[in-house]
Amino acid sequence: MEKINKNILNQVITLRNPVSYKGNYGKILIIAGSTHFGGAAILCSSAAVASGAGLVTVATVPEKFTAINTRIPEAMTIDYQNKNDLLEAIQNNTVIAIGPGLGISSVAKGLVKVVLKEATKNQTVIIDASALTLIAEEKIPLTTNAKIIMTPHQGEWERLSTLKIHEQNELNNIDELHKLNPKAALVLKKHHSEIYYQGKVLQITAGNAGMATGGMGDTLTGIMAGFIGQFGFSIETISAALLIHSYIADKLNKKHYVILPSLLIEKLPKYMASFSYENGHYLS
Repeated sequence: MEKINKNILNQVITLRNPVSYKGNYGKILIIAGSTHFGGAAILCSSAAVASGAGLVTVATVPEKFTAINTRIPEAMTIDYQNKNDLLEAIQNNTVIAIGPGLGISSVAKGLVKVVLKEATKNQTVIIDASALTLIAEEKIPLTTNAKIIMTPHQGEWERLSTLKIHEQNELNNIDELHKLNPKAALVLKKHHSEIYYQGKVLQITAGNAGMATGGMGDTLTGIMAGFIGQFGFSIETISAALLIHSYIADKLNKKHYVILPSLLIEKLPKYMASFSYENGHYLS
């Protein structure tokens, strides 16, 4: 198992070309939130915006529009129950993240199915939280033309893979991922989180107990969406998104007993800038 070190951040996070505009930095669709879980949509979308995504659209329930528009004026909103608007958004975005705070209603189930059906080979779909639960419980096949990233914690991975937590070792995880979708990437969230992709296994050694708070996973999904929108789909990009999430948390943990996801999001632009200047190369 290969360890991911800080060099990946210098490698991936590049200076922005002075001659560029928002369209150069990714179009992100985040399908998230429900009547009882609006905060997840806000954190995920905030993280995507703060990590540098060019355009972010949040597909959620209309009663959450005001909160999202107030907290994240940079993001656009659509009603995910409006089929035409949703299909248009799926077609027009390069990265689709689905699951944070979505719940497990019949509407949510339909959203997962339509994303897997409609996404194309030029898109990346990040599947998190409720979407993972629905795929496990409803036996929804992970068949799609898009590139797939799953971001379960160990309990969610147990439901998806049927592997008990004590059985979740390197070989078993590779085998079960191959059965679900051999082309998919798995980001297994745990103490020292791991990435599995096409037989390769990577691990970060960052992270701390202060991160054990609601919304931390939603934040990671947003960062990952923002990174892939800007830097493209690769195991390096996935590694950088995972590492910076825990790297910033470790910095904050020196003075903060609990790491609030909203504070981590606030620090993202600052740390990304420091790594981009260390790199010194333009994003082409």
